[in-house]
Amino acid sequence: MDQDFDIELFDDKKDAAAQVQLPVNFLALGEIEPDDVKVYIKQDVYRALERFAVSDTSKELGSILLGGYAVEHGKTHVVISRFIEAKYTDASASTLTFTHETWDYVHSEHAAKHPDKTIVGWQHTHPGYGIFLSNYDLFIQENFFNLPFQVAYVIDPVKKTRGFFQWKSGKIEKLRGFYVYDDVGKPIRFEKPREKKPAKSWGAAGILIALLCAATVGLAAVTAALYGKFSAGLARQEELLAAVTGTQSALAAKEAEIAEQSARIKEQAARIDAQAAQIADLQATLDKMEAQDESAEAEPPVTPTEDAVQFRAYTVKPGDSLTKICAAHGLDFAANARIILAINGIVDANAIFVGQTILLPLTH
Repeated sequence: MDQDFDIELFDDKKDAAAQVQLPVNFLALGEIEPDDVKVYIKQDVYRALERFAVSDTSKELGSILLGGYAVEHGKTHVVISRFIEAKYTDASASTLTFTHETWDYVHSEHAAKHPDKTIVGWQHTHPGYGIFLSNYDLFIQENFFNLPFQVAYVIDPVKKTRGFFQWKSGKIEKLRGFYVYDDVGKPIRFEKPREKKPAKSWGAAGILIALLCAATVGLAAVTAALYGKFSAGLARQEELLAAVTGTQSALAAKEAEIAEQSARIKEQAARIDAQAAQIADLQATLDKMEAQDESAEAEPPVTPTEDAVQFRAYTVKPGDSLTKICAAHGLDFAANARIILAINGIVDANAIFVGQTILLPLTH
């Protein structure tokens, strides 16, 4: 509990001399140390407080413990036989404040129902956070429950644990165990906490086996992690390989297309070069003829001699060829081919066209 706790101190010193008869029908819960305060809690009170603790785990609950005590052979024995619920408190999950209304109710219940009982301590819950006394709990114990026989009882209803705190040599210490008692002849039944079995001593071989197991587990984890990374990397490489293969196929197809286009271009270039050569030959022939014409115009007319070659013009008709044309005009094409081709600027004897004018040498 961490907030202010308004408590009115009971005057129980009048009960300090009251000795109670110690129970003879009891069972130990936990370990009982010889020098500790011996706490006896009646079975029905123990069970009632357990039910009370689990009735609301959203906040802390508290109560006042009633009973008596005895001192035998210098040892203090506390007997808890009743309790009064602390009503009208201000509480949260980790705080509990006893209000004036709370103490009025406790006073009234104590006086009316249990006037013969002594306040031997207090109880509160720690829902879910264990058995201990906070600094404020210690303040409450030191200032309001500071008699040697007054104890603090803490219950954790969530973890199902509980424990008493005693005064020992002027300090507040936790008890390792306590007693649950009942009237003679009544059976005492409660679920004892399971004792932890001592760990086996494995020795050097056991330690080696444990280390080997740990190493194996670690290696398996590392292997799994590496395999995952390798699988992811392999998948990525396969994706990249597929992409590269697709790109290479596309490039190969493109290269084939380019090679085909290049071959066509070379073929066209060869044709163009051949045509250019023909044009050049024709141009040379025309230039020669123009030069001859100019020379003829500049020179005085020459009377044709018997050796001079004279020409006649012929227009090419459909179905004509140079061989056929020469035969029709009494010419031997083979003997006159050179002059006919040269004078007409014909490169290919088969490349004549309809309407073309051809000069043919006259025969004598």
